[in-house]
Amino acid sequence: MAHMNTNKNGVFQVLKEFLIPEKWQAALILVYTAVGLMILEYYANTEFFNRQFPALAQEHFGLYSQLWWAFWTIVIYVPIPMLIIYFVFREKPKDYGFFFRVKGKHLALYIGMYLVVLPFVIYASTRTDFQSVYPFYRGAYQASMAEFLTWEISYLLQFVALEFFFRGFLVIGLERYFGRLSVWVAVIPYGMIHFHKPVLEAAGAIIAGLVLGEVSRRTRSILGGVIAHGGVALTMDLLALNR
Repeated sequence: MAHMNTNKNGVFQVLKEFLIPEKWQAALILVYTAVGLMILEYYANTEFFNRQFPALAQEHFGLYSQLWWAFWTIVIYVPIPMLIIYFVFREKPKDYGFFFRVKGKHLALYIGMYLVVLPFVIYASTRTDFQSVYPFYRGAYQASMAEFLTWEISYLLQFVALEFFFRGFLVIGLERYFGRLSVWVAVIPYGMIHFHKPVLEAAGAIIAGLVLGEVSRRTRSILGGVIAHGGVALTMDLLALNR
């Protein structure tokens, strides 16, 4: 009987160590990343909306399906991680880079990053593989100004959410456990969400993820990524519309 209890206690100890590891906060961040991105892949895309709501999918030149994608991306990337930070970790989003005050030297860096990438964006906008993807809102060619602005605002807010999730929640959140390696860890899922994009963009996402991750780690703010990433996305949309 004593031998059985020893084995039983051993099993419970193994389960406890597996389910509640020593670095449980890092484990929770990583598990949530896997689950959150799975939900986005299967249920937050425009194809899912078009199948479930075919009538709405035809209205406003397909705007609703794009807003569906933007809405759920924002939900997965911001409110839920913030709830985890507040109520599970007992910390503040500011500690994870959700901080938008900028120093002059940092602003110059952010603008510089955008200007470095700009020639590549202009070139990409001339390629057929990029033109088949951008603008995301294909109905923008026929949409009214109100419809177009609704889409662009939601699109840009999605980038604020994306930067908080990958460069704040992941990079800064994992830094205490992995050090600078947290930037490289965050690049893995960030690169993978670009697998549906043209190969040049997917490759560029790896470089961008490393650069923006290091910038957020050093400045303790996601603002750099918001400015550079949002600026690039808006530029690509406008260039694609004029091709």
